[in-house]
Parts: sequence; C-alpha cells; structure tokens
Amino acid sequence: MIEVRNLTKRYGPATAVDDLTFSVRPGVVTGFLGPNGAGKSTTMRMIVGLDTPTSGEALVNGVPFRQLDDPARTVGCLLDATWTHANRSAGSHLKMLAAAAKIPNSRVDDVLGLVGLTDVAGRKVGGYSLGMRQRLGLATAMLGDPQILMFDEPVNGLDPEGILWIRRFMHARAAEGRTVLVSSHLLSEMAQTAQDLVVIGRGQLRAQTSVEEFLSAAQSSVILRTPHVDEFGAAAREETINATFDPQQGVFVIEGLSAQQVGDFSASIGITIHELQEKRASLEEAFMALTDQDVEYHGQESTR
Repeated sequence: MIEVRNLTKRYGPATAVDDLTFSVRPGVVTGFLGPNGAGKSTTMRMIVGLDTPTSGEALVNGVPFRQLDDPARTVGCLLDATWTHANRSAGSHLKMLAAAAKIPNSRVDDVLGLVGLTDVAGRKVGGYSLGMRQRLGLATAMLGDPQILMFDEPVNGLDPEGILWIRRFMHARAAEGRTVLVSSHLLSEMAQTAQDLVVIGRGQLRAQTSVEEFLSAAQSSVILRTPHVDEFGAAAREETINATFDPQQGVFVIEGLSAQQVGDFSASIGITIHELQEKRASLEEAFMALTDQDVEYHGQESTR
C-alpha cells in the first residue's frame, strides 16, 4: 500500500506539491491524473526516494522507501523508459540490476518472457522502438516480483496494440493483489484501465474516488427526441426544466434530470417519445470540468 501524508515539495519560491494526502490500495489499478505541471512525477519520485519532501511523508507499506529492507522486492517502478544505456542489451541491463539487488539471474529470463522480449534480449537497447523500451521498463519494474508497482506515462507514444497490451498487463498485476499506480494524460485509456482515481491540480488533491463515482458526480444530460417539440418545450419552460432544443439533431438536451425523470414527465403531459437516452460525462469531460482552473496555459479556440 502507498500512503502520502501532507506531502509538500518546494523548489525555491515554486511549490510543486502542496500538502498532498492520498492512499493507493492493492488489488486495483489507480489512475494518477492531473494537468501538466500538477506535480504527478514529483510525487512519484518522492514516493520512491528520488526526491526529498520539503515536509510531509510518503510511505510504502508503512515506512519511507529509503527504510525498506528489500526495496527491489517491494516496489517496482517505470518512471522513464529512456534511461537505459543505449549500448547495453536488455539481458545485460537486467542482469546488472539483478546482481545489485541480489536477485537470481533466472528471474531475468522470467521477466523477459513476461513482457515478450525474450527473442530480442541480446540486442542493444539503442535499437529498440519506444514500445520495446516501455516493455523493458516493465520488465525492470517486475524484476524483484514486487507487490507495489508505479508507472509514469507508460503508454506514451505506443501504437494501439502496445496500449492494449500494457492495459492488460496492469490489470493482470492488480488481479494478483498488487498495488498499481499509473499516471497518464490519455484519459480515454485511463477510463478503460483504472478502477480508482487520484486527481491533483497545482500540487493539491482535487479528488480521490472510484472511476464510477467520479463520473457519477459529473454533470450528465438526457437526450429526448419527440414529434411534439412545441408541446414539450412549453411544458418544460413552465416547470423550469433546463431543456435546450438542438435543431440540427432534432433533439432536446435536458440537464439536471435522469432519463427516468424525463420519461415520467413526458408521460405526465401525454407526449410520444421516439428516443430517450442518458448521456453521461466522459472521463475527459469530468476531468476538464474539475481541473480547468489548474491548467497553466490555455490555447485559443480556432476561428477558422
């Protein structure tokens, strides 16, 4: 389990992480989300002892990472897939790390097979594609067979097959009872990968919840199609229902009511319904609504 308690990191006058508190439970994939500059990478670096907090603490199984008796067998992380020496082969890279952590060489073959790199283990890493480097990073994280895994942007630059493979990899590790924390800017992918979410902005916690609860809290709308446009519009205005007619689509978009409530209202005024569906906010829409004030640089909308 990962616990972050009142964690703060300052670089001179700039505050990267600000009194941040959250926990990551085992058995699920937890998505770590936030705009650029929100403090995600800094937080993950503090969890594994690469950066020292200004105040607060990050605990791994109840203790700071630097106090772990056997860190390689407790935490595995992929924070930068490009750090491996380009002239070293994947096999020699993993054997070097295994020797440093007193892990048997047989484990190197195991993790190479786990991530599908057995056939290219003798090739220099400099010739690897980004996807292969990501797989090598996952093999490195799994080398000590740890119970806690942390991945920072593991699907950046990958093709759809690679993204699907990593998603299944993380699901499989969580299903084994491991703690899995993963950051990503690909929100559509996180919607399919994570069960829990930790959302931060400007170094502060914005939400910690399940994906389902996060989406349920976001504003949803109901789409209604009826041949009785004027009748429904007049009745909705009389009842102060927030219903906007979209003439291009030929539907009403109704805010603040469930599909069942809209259906019951339509029945009560005796109109025919041709379509009735509830449109829930996507993870991207819910995320943007929550963190819009935290985005440091906003682009202008195109007018062309």
